[in-house]
Amino acid sequence: MHRSFVRAWIVVLASCSFGCQKADVKDFVPPDEAAKQALTSALDAWKGGKTPDQIGATNPAVTAQDNAWKDGKKLTAYEIVGPATGDDQNRRFTVKLTLEGAAAPQETTYVVFGKDPVWVVSSESYQKMSGM
Repeated sequence: MHRSFVRAWIVVLASCSFGCQKADVKDFVPPDEAAKQALTSALDAWKGGKTPDQIGATNPAVTAQDNAWKDGKKLTAYEIVGPATGDDQNRRFTVKLTLEGAAAPQETTYVVFGKDPVWVVSSESYQKMSGM
């Protein structure tokens, strides 16, 4: 998944160097409602027992990255608490996840960015992807 992320950004940067006029990070930030819908699609897929690459046909496409999901942990319930802030211009959401066998829900943040595909990435995975 990390390679896909890197390739996607290389394509964006390369295409901008060949004709984009002043591409801005804001050009790759989905609108609030689209970001929330992408997050919901990803979490519904996880809760439904699908893998991150089985989210299904959405428009725009949704790509997810979450280590707990990738490691096979089962999501039994979730609650999108609301928007969260971060150190960049990406959309962020605080989510309470209830994983099978967990004593209590855990709170995590998801970073949502891109326009097609829209990436839904747990903050832990996002930090690893961005080398933090």
